[in-house]
Amino acid sequence: MRNRGLSWYGTAMLAALTMATGAHAADGLKVGDSGPAIEVKEYIQGEAPERGKPYVVEFWATWCGPCKKSIPHLNELYKKFRPMGLSIVGISDETPQKVKSFVKRQGENMSYPIAIDGGVQQQWFKAAGLRGIPAAFIVNSDNKIMWIGNPLDPQFGKIVEAVTKGRYNPVLSKRAAPKLNAAERAAKLRNFKQAYDHMNEVIALDNKVFIDVAMDQYDMKLNQEKDPQAAGQYAEKLILMYRQDAGALQMIAIMLAADPGHDTHDMKRAREAADFLMMLEGPRSVLALQTSAEVAYHAGDKDRAVSEQKRAWMFAEPHMKPILKTDLDKYLASKKRRSTSR
Repeated sequence: MRNRGLSWYGTAMLAALTMATGAHAADGLKVGDSGPAIEVKEYIQGEAPERGKPYVVEFWATWCGPCKKSIPHLNELYKKFRPMGLSIVGISDETPQKVKSFVKRQGENMSYPIAIDGGVQQQWFKAAGLRGIPAAFIVNSDNKIMWIGNPLDPQFGKIVEAVTKGRYNPVLSKRAAPKLNAAERAAKLRNFKQAYDHMNEVIALDNKVFIDVAMDQYDMKLNQEKDPQAAGQYAEKLILMYRQDAGALQMIAIMLAADPGHDTHDMKRAREAADFLMMLEGPRSVLALQTSAEVAYHAGDKDRAVSEQKRAWMFAEPHMKPILKTDLDKYLASKKRRSTSR
């Protein structure tokens, strides 16, 4: 399976993890509850999460070895998903001077907001029955706690990504787990029809939450069955299924155009998905423009890639511009190389 974040096998693992994390404190704070207020003494850097956006509350200390080990991963997730609204707040109960000195030494390696406890530890960490650090809470844009656990857990990043994209539901993941495990067993026996039946049952639970299951079905047809025709037909079905889901259309378009795990790419249908996205979001949509530009780049249309990426950069919010500029520079360099080679 391709590593696209929350894979269908990963979903099964997450479901098992959800059952464990939801049981920290039966009568206290748990998965599914609303996130309490984040009461701090002061922010060493950054600011409180924006209302209506996903966030992570993490408890750590400067003396904690595992906490130091988790910092690079947290920082990477923050930088990657900040343009999508994610905030990460690291909470320490140490003195401001000690924390300031530590954070200053870390520099850009610890760029997410850091705060000194002012009641948040009691309302979150202790209320959930937690005892050891590092410990983290992943909260969705509706301020519902989706996960509680150690940020060093191998599934942590996948859940952060899924929650940030609005594609994680712990209850449905638990229900899906037996079907996904059955699909995995069937696929190993090359009983693809049975695997697809199980996967389709999962997708039917909520196709937004289980977009990766749908994409893995395409992957299975293309890479395991070695049937590009069936894969292409399924890609058409996916585009229609998700024609009102901008995020899904972007994922489908990029998968079809550029998935490194695919020996062949379906540029025709990648363009179809990108065009659906443009119609859905409009000609000034940064998401649609950058998606269309990436599809054009992989299709060899460097002029279109440069033109659309420039427009995406122009319309983007300031915090997104550096990311878009990186790809724009890549497209410009590729266009220049093509011109000089003629």
